[in-house]
Parts: sequence; structure tokens; C-alpha cells
Amino acid sequence: MGGCDSILSIDIGTTRIKAGLVDCNTLEITGRGSVSTPVSYPRKGWSEQDPEELWQAIVRASSAALEGFEASRVSGVIFSTYLAGVVLLDRDNYELTPIITWLDERAHGLPRELFSGVLKVSGYNLLHLVDLLRLTGGAPSKTGKDPLSKMVWLRENKPDLFTKAHTIGTLKTWVLAKTAEARLVSPDDAHLTWLADTRGGRAVWSPRLARRYGIPLEKLPGIAGPTDVAGGLVSSAARDLGLPQGIPVIVGAGDIASSAVGSGALAAGEYHIYVGTSSWIGVHSTRRLLDVRHYIGSLLSAKPGEYLVIGEQEIAGGMIDWILDVTGMDYRAVEDIHSIPPGSEGLIATPWLYGERTPIDDPHAKGVLVGLTLRHTKKHLVRAAVEGVALNIAWAMEHMTRLAGKPKLVRGVGGGFRLRTLAKVIASALNATIETVSQPEMAGVRGAGALAAAALKGSSIESEAGKIPVSWRAEADSNASKAYKDLLQIYQEIYSRLKSVFRRLS
Repeated sequence: MGGCDSILSIDIGTTRIKAGLVDCNTLEITGRGSVSTPVSYPRKGWSEQDPEELWQAIVRASSAALEGFEASRVSGVIFSTYLAGVVLLDRDNYELTPIITWLDERAHGLPRELFSGVLKVSGYNLLHLVDLLRLTGGAPSKTGKDPLSKMVWLRENKPDLFTKAHTIGTLKTWVLAKTAEARLVSPDDAHLTWLADTRGGRAVWSPRLARRYGIPLEKLPGIAGPTDVAGGLVSSAARDLGLPQGIPVIVGAGDIASSAVGSGALAAGEYHIYVGTSSWIGVHSTRRLLDVRHYIGSLLSAKPGEYLVIGEQEIAGGMIDWILDVTGMDYRAVEDIHSIPPGSEGLIATPWLYGERTPIDDPHAKGVLVGLTLRHTKKHLVRAAVEGVALNIAWAMEHMTRLAGKPKLVRGVGGGFRLRTLAKVIASALNATIETVSQPEMAGVRGAGALAAAALKGSSIESEAGKIPVSWRAEADSNASKAYKDLLQIYQEIYSRLKSVFRRLS
């Protein structure tokens, strides 16, 4: 392999692009840029992004990261991308549709045959579910958020475009086509389509599943490893990004797998928790593990031959943001809740503002405030929101550890872990120490940078991830842990008593 100086690493989130200039040898982020990205909601349940607007946001974020840096020293480009987006591309890589984001629910209940029939388990057709579990280790939810559901919707509702499409791709496919003229997905991206056979730690498109759900196999992109080179940076993208034409564009991985690498927690029993607008818990495993009832599953990880066991939650920091917004407060309020005791004096908030996946898998779940009285203040609301996020994570962790084993360590990544009080409350709810990595909000950027460094230097992913520094440790408070243990039982009871009400309100 050739030399490696710096990598332009770009994390494409749903509402924000983060770009970082990552040192190939130390993984230090020496330049950074961040640009918000517009999301449109043209109809109820729809969520789209305009490809050109998204590309211009990538260009602006990259320009900020590269400011004052000699472009000739950039050795490669890599993208971390959100999962479960879908876009149709023609023969010339022109977008025939907007990018349908992971939030989109227009395909609710598709494919129909998966959720119909006489013999059903947890709402799934038994025969279809058994086959999907055997081949893929999972199945799409009924929410319509999974790529397979979106593909079926496009086939049924946009037949002309579906027929014209050369490639049915993901966000990863789109950005690699844009920058390297390569129609590819990473293994984790392919896995989440539920059209790939993922047994044995690799992904291969399943002709059986593609045929069953009416997705032409020849329209699916190629599958390449996270450290594979997709191709050289094409002239148009090089011009826009201000980089040399022809430098390697690395395939990379999705946001979850990239952040897992960016946590440095890659060994067996090493968990990471991500807290941003949403949250998830992840741990690597050599086996595909699954808990259908509690929406915990396994995706192929960035580590060759291994899986990432994931429990995903729809809203976490977004709940805190909402409370701060409606009360006219800012993040300083989160660090100023110490005068309120654990338990917020009987006030409980649930963060189910967009339904929930792990551990209840209920699209009808709602955010609620329980126990509100005249003595409660704005500070109580903020503390209750923080604790609601922490209790939700603790509830998910109960089921994660039953499935994947007890943690040997826990790392914290995502912008939420910039808030030390939030980190400490989560640590207390888990009764565990959380090691927060340096610049936790850039974990996806740094993790993708580690994958690119491994690709360009010929080193292992583990050796690169081992360079990721821990900035501080959030310790559990024993008194708070005891209070949260009792409170979690009430929190769980709130859901069990209100779930029928949530459904009636939907």
C-alpha cells in the first residue's frame, strides 16, 4: 500500500453533515466542518432529501474541514452514511427519485405477504419469517422504514421509474456513484435490506428473497467491504470538493458500524452507547443474535466476518431538545439540574416521540409526562427528560445483556455524551462506568477515518481503532442507581398500562 497523510472523512446524517480531516497515523481530527441538511416531509409519513441539496451540503462541510490545508496531502475520501435510505438511479447515475430517508413510513405494512396469512407470529407470516430469519437473521418491521418495504412501494407506486432504474440503491450507493462512479453498498447496508444471505459473516444477494418480493436482482448494487476501494475520485466530484482527481474513494460503512469503530470498543463484550437525536446500544459478536420481540438484531459489522448486535431507539437527545425548546432553555440547563434529586420528585418523562423500536417495537408509543404537579419547575422537566432517556437506555440494555452477555466495558459516543450530566445519569441508570471517547460527536467521522487508514496503510481495523482516545469516565452514583432501579419498574409499567391508549390515539 502507498503512503497515507490525511483522510477526508464525511459522516452523512439525516439532518447534518459532519466532515473531518483525519490524520492517517494518529486519527486526530485536524479540521472539521458541519452543515445542516434539509429534510422535506411532503406528505404525512413521508421523509425525503433532494440529492443536489445534500451534495451541496457535503461540499460546504468538506470545504470547512479542508480550510487552510493543502489538498494534495489528502490521501483518500470515505463516507459514513445513514442506513435504510433508498434512491433509484438511471444508467448514468442520475437520480430518478429523491432520497427516501430512513424516517419515511409511506411503505407501512409492505411487503403485504410478509404480514398476512393464517399462520402468524408477532404479526409476521410464519413461513416467510422463518425463511428470512434463516437467511438474513432478521426481518423488516411493519413501520415501512426498512429498504425492502420502500423498494416494494416504489415498484407498486412508481412503476415507470422502477422499470427505468438501472440501480435500486441506498444512500451509500448514491454517494459512491457520485464520487467514484461505483454502484456499491457496504455489507451492513446490504444486510439491512433483508435481501441478502448473511450467514457466515458475509453478505450475498439472495435470488430467492429478491424473486419472492419482486426486486430484480440485476438492479441491486454490488456488495463491497468497508476497506475496499470503490474507485478513484471522478473529476466532477474532485472539482466540487477541491481535491485531486483520482485519489481513492473508500467504500466505508453505515453510521452505526462507523460509530462502533469510532468508539474503539471492538472486542467481545465491549459495548458502546450512541446518544444523538436517537440512540442505540451495540456490541460485536461472531454470531448473529436476534430478539424479535424486543427489536434487537444483528447487522454485519465493519470487522470482517463479525456482526454488530444492535438495539436502536428512535428518540433520545431529541427528547431533551424538545423540552429545552418548549421551556425556552438551552443546554446549560442540562448541566444545572443537580439541585433536583434523582427521580425528579415523582416526575417521569418518556422519550417515545416517534414511536419506539427497542425494547418495545411499537410505532404507536407516545411521549408522556407522568406525575406532573404544581411544585414541579422547568428544571424538573429537564431532569425528567434526561432521566427518561437514561431509563429507556437501561431498559434496552436489560434485553441486550440477556442476549449478548454482560459488558466488559461500555464506551459512550455521539453528541449527547458532550453533556457530562447526561452521561452520569446514564451511567447511574446502568450502574456502570461509561468511558466517553474524545470528541464523541465525531465518532462516526473518526471511525470512518480508521477504516480508510486501514485500507490505505494495509493495517488492521482493530489496530487503528485502538488509537481512539478516552477523554473521561462517567461513574455511577450509588444512591442514584438505587433510585433508578426502582424507577425503571414504574417506567416499564407506564408503557404496559398506556400502550392500548397510545394505539387509540394514533
